[in-house]
Amino acid sequence: MNYHVIRKILSIWLLFTISIWGCALTKTSSSTILPSSAYFAVDTSELKSLHALARTQEARMKGCPKSTGCEDAYYTRGLVALFENRADAINTFQELRTTMPNGRYAAASARWLYLLQTSSSRSSHNAVLLDQLRHEVLHVLLDREEVTVSRHMKD
Repeated sequence: MNYHVIRKILSIWLLFTISIWGCALTKTSSSTILPSSAYFAVDTSELKSLHALARTQEARMKGCPKSTGCEDAYYTRGLVALFENRADAINTFQELRTTMPNGRYAAASARWLYLLQTSSSRSSHNAVLLDQLRHEVLHVLLDREEVTVSRHMKD
């Protein structure tokens, strides 16, 4: 066989192999949850309130010296991040656990970190529980936002 023929056959084989490998990666990565994706889905109508709550908590976090007085702001910001960005939620809960390891949200932060970092399959039973948890967290957050807004209106 000629060197050029062998080279063409190897090039075609390599191109075919890379194409198959690329298709396989595309199929598996499309079902993978990205770190930048939200842990919980949320309606666009609720997202506006969550963004406002996030900005409020970030302002509180900047103004306090990472002590127990900031604990509520960090925990609430972590909860909001569940609806925005999984990696931000992990970072916020980790920071809360690191800076306030004996705080009142230490155990809850550890549980959220476990859930966020575990790549367990979402069975139908888990899906129901996660949906209930999502509704509970969303309800708590939006109630907090409503109370905050009403306080600011009174001031």
